[in-house]
Amino acid sequence: MAIADRIAAGEDPQSARLAAIKEFGNVLQAQEEARQVWRGGGVAALIDVWQDVRFGLRMLFKNPGFSLVVIGVLTLGIAGNATVFSLFKGLALKPIPGVQDSGSLAVMLSRTGTARPLGLSLPDYRYIREHDRAFVDLAASCMIFASAGLGADAERVTAELVTGNYFQALGVNAQLGRVLLPSDDVAPGQHPVAVISDGLWKRSFGADRNAIGKTVYLNGLPLTIVGVADPKFQGTVVSMVMDVFAPIMMQPQLFPPDRLEQRSAGMMMTIGRLRPGVTVTEAGAQTRVLAAQLDASNPIPNVTTRAAVVPIWQSPFGAQTYMLPAIAMLGVMGVLILLVVCANVANLVLVRGVSRRGELAVRLALGASRSRLLRLLFVENLVLAIPGALGGLVLAAFLVPFISLSTTGSAPSSVYLDTTVDAYVMTFALVLSGLCAIIFGFAPALTTSRVEIVTLMNDVSPRMAARGRLRAMLVVSQVAASVVLLVGAGLVLRSYSAARHADAGFDARQVTSMAIDLQTAGYDERRGLVAINRFLDAMESDPAFDRASLAAYVPLSLVDTAPRAITIEGYAPRSDEDLAFLHNMVGPNYFQTLRIAIVAGREFTRRDDSDAAPAVIVNETLARRMWQTPENAIGKRLRAGTGEWREVIGVARDVKYARLPEEPRPYVYFPLLQSYVPALTIHARAVNDTAEALKLVRQHVRTLDPQIPIVRSVMLAEQTRVALAIYQMAAGAITMFGVMTILLAAIGIYGLVAYSVQQSTQEIGIRMAVGAGRGDVVWTFLGRGTTLAAGGAAIGLVAATALSGAIRSLLYGVNPRDLVSFGSATAVVMVIALAASIVPAWKASKTDPLSALRHR
Repeated sequence: MAIADRIAAGEDPQSARLAAIKEFGNVLQAQEEARQVWRGGGVAALIDVWQDVRFGLRMLFKNPGFSLVVIGVLTLGIAGNATVFSLFKGLALKPIPGVQDSGSLAVMLSRTGTARPLGLSLPDYRYIREHDRAFVDLAASCMIFASAGLGADAERVTAELVTGNYFQALGVNAQLGRVLLPSDDVAPGQHPVAVISDGLWKRSFGADRNAIGKTVYLNGLPLTIVGVADPKFQGTVVSMVMDVFAPIMMQPQLFPPDRLEQRSAGMMMTIGRLRPGVTVTEAGAQTRVLAAQLDASNPIPNVTTRAAVVPIWQSPFGAQTYMLPAIAMLGVMGVLILLVVCANVANLVLVRGVSRRGELAVRLALGASRSRLLRLLFVENLVLAIPGALGGLVLAAFLVPFISLSTTGSAPSSVYLDTTVDAYVMTFALVLSGLCAIIFGFAPALTTSRVEIVTLMNDVSPRMAARGRLRAMLVVSQVAASVVLLVGAGLVLRSYSAARHADAGFDARQVTSMAIDLQTAGYDERRGLVAINRFLDAMESDPAFDRASLAAYVPLSLVDTAPRAITIEGYAPRSDEDLAFLHNMVGPNYFQTLRIAIVAGREFTRRDDSDAAPAVIVNETLARRMWQTPENAIGKRLRAGTGEWREVIGVARDVKYARLPEEPRPYVYFPLLQSYVPALTIHARAVNDTAEALKLVRQHVRTLDPQIPIVRSVMLAEQTRVALAIYQMAAGAITMFGVMTILLAAIGIYGLVAYSVQQSTQEIGIRMAVGAGRGDVVWTFLGRGTTLAAGGAAIGLVAATALSGAIRSLLYGVNPRDLVSFGSATAVVMVIALAASIVPAWKASKTDPLSALRHR
């Protein structure tokens, strides 16, 4: 229309067209604005974003070297965090495989005056379930270790004795047959039925679909199999694999004595799903009212908190108790390494942005706004981040087994965590990649989008110094974070080393740990005691062994034994004092076999049998707590529960009973020949050849009775390595993070020095032209790299000193401010800085002065 008007006014067509276009302005921008009007804002925005995505993909393939480095760096950071998140998921978000939304379950428990956690008694559970209004339903269970099968084919399994509504409350079905029902939980001993796990079904019954109706023997008691549980379901104790589920009403027969109606027997782990809209705090307030009613009518001595409610990840029953603190520490380190990744990638993106100033200036000249440029740059960063997330997921799938407790050699076969890379982990990785794109792209995008067309046309770069300072700050920050990570790695690795060589109070070298079960071989107490004495006679006559004994429990198994209430003669406990102590039933020569020192009195002998006066041995902590000195304890009396009074005949040195970091605590040893249990572990100390020790002990058991099952056969040193599981897991993860940190720090420093060399080409030429030698040039750029590294290391050391106390609970035998760990981390970072700087510095020294002076 403008052209037509001008032609009508007498101008020639070409002049009219040129004048109209000049008057109109940016035609292309007007066309784009018109299209937006016709398409609508939302559709136009989506089309623009899609165009940015396509452009980002083209740029990704156009610069394969840059893209591969960025994706590789992101892959490392996201893989490390996804690995830690998969462990967290298995402990807190999906702690019970096979149960929908198991992370939202809540657990009910009691606590003593010393904060020792207890389950609920069966009468308390029934009362609370009947009157509770906070839960959809409440189920309860009791975990036991038992023997499945009879004779030589029996195996040691973990079982749960459960209430009749257990499977219904959890929403778990059977893959074959049926689950346990409330009708199976009516009267004690009346319903000897069981549901077996998918694993036991396959191991013992060959996945026979006709297994329903057959018999499984648990602790020698025949139970009719009514169902096979869902393959994913492992039970409700986090990380523990349950093989058999039997009605709680079978407890007196399966695991005597009868504790079903004892209100002081806090054996039931109570679990349930909260009603919609009810929080854990509100549920706890409601149960406190019910607990107060129980306290008024049926008080329990020493129990100060009755029926508290906690989310399942805070439950003291399961691996989350001792693993979550380690996972939290690894999570913090994962965040630090992610910051290193973002700083590294930001450096790379910033360098790339400098080379694209011309392109961005053209976009501005064509009418693009700064916000439009920012969106383009963020989309490009996202296009880089998503492949990094996918690569991180693939790498995490390989890294998880490397640090997972369920696959470490020290973990028992009954341990399982759901650490699979599933939708939870995938969502986490994708969200993390998006955050990374925002974090590492923010500063470079702001800097790069500030393009001044005039200065660019004049080839002037006023902000190069500012960009150099920004890159230097990013390198300093990632070096500082690397120092913090490496200090943490040093502390944990030294803790692992200290734990491996720790003095647990006993000597596990050359000692067997062979578990047998006399009950499944048909032995009652009388015949069992005869068999024990015959076995000890055979071992004493074998010159291959120095000492031999038996015990009910193995030390350093991570799991506390069930405490027993102890009464001290002449001692009146406070109302809130907890006198329930850990215990063990041990045979003659037990302390000599494990080389546990007797600091007062004597140890058990063959004479401490059922015909002798009842005896007991206590540890030093208990002796000093009750009688001030070990010597004063000798001759004093105590009893377990309502049992007979026993005389203290010895005081044993304190040892580590369940975990290495535990504080000294009271412990009581009962003589096995007076306190018979059928499930025992043989400890025999070999004189020389440990390779033959297990074989020889096995031969003695077979000679005694071929039908006695050997349910576990390892050396005690191997068995007690389970106590190192947490340190081993943390050491594996820390090693992974340490390797990543070293690689990332090297990439960051190399990139900065190389970029500095590139930007200083003319300066190098001038200096060499006026007489500077190659060595001077090398030292100049080495100094730049090491100076930045030294500054970052100093900041990192200060931060590590401030943060080291936070991981004190995860350390063993190492000071949180250990000079070796701090010094090693500093040395490693400085060596990395030197190695990463020397290559570009050496290349700088090879610069030709004439070519450099012509460089622009």
